[in-house]
Amino acid sequence: MNHKVSLGEKIAFALGDVGCNFIWTVVGSFLTLYYTDSVGISAAVVGTIMLITRILDGISDLGMGVVIDHTHTRWGKARPWVLITAPLMGIGLILTFSVPNWLSENGKIAYVSITYILLAVIIFTACNLAYSTLTALITGRQDDRTSMTSIRYILVYAVMILISYTTMPLVEDFGWTGMSVIFGIAGMICLLITFFGTRERNIENKKNKDDNISIAKSLILLLKNKYFIVITILFVVNFINMGLTGGVGIYFARDFLGNSDLYGTMTLANYIPVMIGLFAFPGLAGKFGKWKCMLVGYILEAAGYLIILLAPTSFPMVLLGLAVRGIGHIPNSAGIYAMVADVADYGEWKNGIRNEGLTFSATSFGTKIGTGIGSAVVGWGLALGNYIGGAAVQSASALESIKALYTYIPLAVTLVGIIAILNGNIDKIYPTIEKDLLERRKSKE
Repeated sequence: MNHKVSLGEKIAFALGDVGCNFIWTVVGSFLTLYYTDSVGISAAVVGTIMLITRILDGISDLGMGVVIDHTHTRWGKARPWVLITAPLMGIGLILTFSVPNWLSENGKIAYVSITYILLAVIIFTACNLAYSTLTALITGRQDDRTSMTSIRYILVYAVMILISYTTMPLVEDFGWTGMSVIFGIAGMICLLITFFGTRERNIENKKNKDDNISIAKSLILLLKNKYFIVITILFVVNFINMGLTGGVGIYFARDFLGNSDLYGTMTLANYIPVMIGLFAFPGLAGKFGKWKCMLVGYILEAAGYLIILLAPTSFPMVLLGLAVRGIGHIPNSAGIYAMVADVADYGEWKNGIRNEGLTFSATSFGTKIGTGIGSAVVGWGLALGNYIGGAAVQSASALESIKALYTYIPLAVTLVGIIAILNGNIDKIYPTIEKDLLERRKSKE
C-alpha cells in the first residue's frame, strides 16, 4: 500500500489520459461542429443523439466497474483493459469522423448514432474507467496519488492546447478523417505506454471475498457512501462545463470575437495557468488539504465566467476570464481524481469491501454524463437560438444562445459544484482511514 512510485511510472501513468484526450477532447470540442457544419445534421438532432448516448453510458459504466472488480490476471485488474482498448480507441475515433457523404439524411443519422454509441458507450467506457481505476491500484500513498494526478493534468492540458491549435489546420490539409487517423494513432501509442510502464500493487491479484458480493449489494453500499455521491456530482459538474465551453468555444470565438482561429489562444489562456499551477498543487494540497483547495477553485471558476460576461466581445477580457477560470481549475482537475481514490479507501474502511472498479465508475460516469449533457445542451441551445450551420452571419437569437452556453449556464453549474464540495470534506478523516487500513492489511500478512 505504501510503495513509492517512481517519476518514470508517474509519467507513464499520465500518458494514458493524454491518450484518452487525443480521442475525447477532439470529440468534445469538434464533433458538434463536424456534425452540424460538415455532415449537415441539425443541432437539435445532434444534441438528442448525445443525450441518449449518455444515458446508455450510465449503464455501461456500472457494468464495466463490476467487470474490473472481477478481473484477475497476471497484469492486474485494470491494465488488461487498457491494453485491449488502446487500438479500439483509435479505430472508434476514425469511424466517428468518417460519415459517408453518399448516405441519405436518415442514413447519416443512423451512422452517427451507431458510431458515436460504439465509441462512447463501449470503447471509451472500458478504456477510461480502467485507466482511472489505476490511480488506486498503483499505490495507496495519498501524496503519490496527488502528484500522479498533477503530472497527469500537466500533460493533459498540454495536449488540449495542441489539439485546439492543430485540429482545424489538420482538417483543412487532410480532411476530418485524416485528422482522426493522426490523433487516433497518437492516442493508441500513449495508452500502450501506460500499459507497459505501470504496475498494480494496491490489490491482491487473486479472487477474494469481495468477488462473492452481489452486484446489488455492492451498489447499495456504494450509494450509502456519501463521498461517492459528492464526487460523482463534482465530476458531472466539471464535465458539463467542459462539454459546454468545449463544444461552443469555437462558435464563440468565431461569432463574438470575429475569428475562429482565436480558439487556440483562448484554450492557451485557460490551460497555461493550470499547467503551471499543477506543479505547485501537491505542495498546496499537502499544506491546506485537497478539499479546501477545491472549494477555492470553484469560487475562482465562477469569478472567471463573470469576467467574461462583463465584456464578451473584448478579446483581452475574455482571455482574463479564462485565465482566472484556469487558476480555479487547478485543484479541481488534480484534486478530484486523487479524491476518488480516497473515496475507494473510505468504502473499504467503512464496509470492509473494496470495489475500486465501481467506485471509479464515478469518474467515467461523470465524465461522459457531464460531457453528454453539456454537448446536448449545446445542440439544443443552438437550435433554440435558430442557429444555421454554415451561415456567414448568425441571427441575434443565435448569438444570445452562444453567449448563454459559454457563460450563464456554466456559471450556474459551477455554483452547484460549490454546494456539493461544501458537503464532501473527506480530508478531515483520511489520516484515520489510512492508518486503520494499513494495520488491517498488515494483520492479514
